[in-house]
Amino acid sequence: MYTKLRPIQSGTFSTVYKAWSTHHNRYVALKITPKYKTSEANMKNEYDVMKKLSSYKSHPNICSMLDFYTDDSYYVMVLEYCECGDLYDFLDIAKSQGTPSSPSLIQIDMQRIIKQLCSAISFAHSLGIAHRDIKPENVLLTINGDVKLADWGHAIQSSKSNDFQIGTDNYRAPETFSSPVDNSCYKKRLDKSSAPLYNTYKTDYWSLGATIFYLTFGDCLFRVSKSKMTQHLKNFDEFEKNPFAFIYQKYVQPRLACGYNDEGNLQESLQQTRQFVWQDLPDVYDVFHLCKIMVDTLLRVSNADERSMENFMNQVDSAWNKDSSMDSSFSYQSKIDLFWEQWSVNTESAPVNFQFKNFEKPCLVQDSK
Repeated sequence: MYTKLRPIQSGTFSTVYKAWSTHHNRYVALKITPKYKTSEANMKNEYDVMKKLSSYKSHPNICSMLDFYTDDSYYVMVLEYCECGDLYDFLDIAKSQGTPSSPSLIQIDMQRIIKQLCSAISFAHSLGIAHRDIKPENVLLTINGDVKLADWGHAIQSSKSNDFQIGTDNYRAPETFSSPVDNSCYKKRLDKSSAPLYNTYKTDYWSLGATIFYLTFGDCLFRVSKSKMTQHLKNFDEFEKNPFAFIYQKYVQPRLACGYNDEGNLQESLQQTRQFVWQDLPDVYDVFHLCKIMVDTLLRVSNADERSMENFMNQVDSAWNKDSSMDSSFSYQSKIDLFWEQWSVNTESAPVNFQFKNFEKPCLVQDSK
């Protein structure tokens, strides 16, 4: 019934193959999990989640389960096949086609991906399901440029949980790191029975923000530092104190290459500049603006209840609609001036050789031919 053609992806627990299905008369993905690598309870949870998501009201931006088999040694889940792989690999290809000084313009738009991801997450939450492992590797891309949220192995059918260390460290919400969110967090481990419950939907919102941040810059917001005694988010305290300044200093400032007069500083900046740009983020201001929206709505730390995917989408829609209706008198310099005003960035914190007057054109994109 299925002819395996080649492996697509191999993980800790399972291997995914591209296969031809004579029953469905199309290519499918076979997720094959050896029974010794997972428990029956874990597989039952994933099966139940996928069955619920893949009902007759299945969502177009969720990778659906088409069938399921098991024998003495393996679990086999038959899934939709997405021709263009995942967004993590897609960005690797985009990076390889560009250089820091001449980035490639990838041909799918950020707004479309954001809308489809939010729609998929909202649908799952409406069924009482939280994904708990949203990241670029789990966002698949079809030949038409649509996305499908995949790999629901860590999903839970509950809005509350005190399970820690679930998901991928660089995209996990702060409250999932073995400690409540306070000034001493990430330094100690708590017994699960005494650990507070967190909202699984709000953790999905954080992971969504961290994923979009990666798509924007090609790098994680911050990484997890591990040692024998502690596990905490590197640079997290700095981010929590002033997220706008943190993003500006770590990700924005190195990418403002056209503002440097010193050749050494320019070369250093170019080495840190991304090698791709989304087609609907036409200049550096739009990148800044999207980051500000994410921080305001998704990447909230001290009070996770303040995270709101609805507010995020409303602000994204407003930003794009405003940008599309701007007349030519709203110059690039005006956009930059508005950026300083909205983000309250102190110009005294800019590097010595940084010249604001040099902002005459976008410095992250290559003019279309």
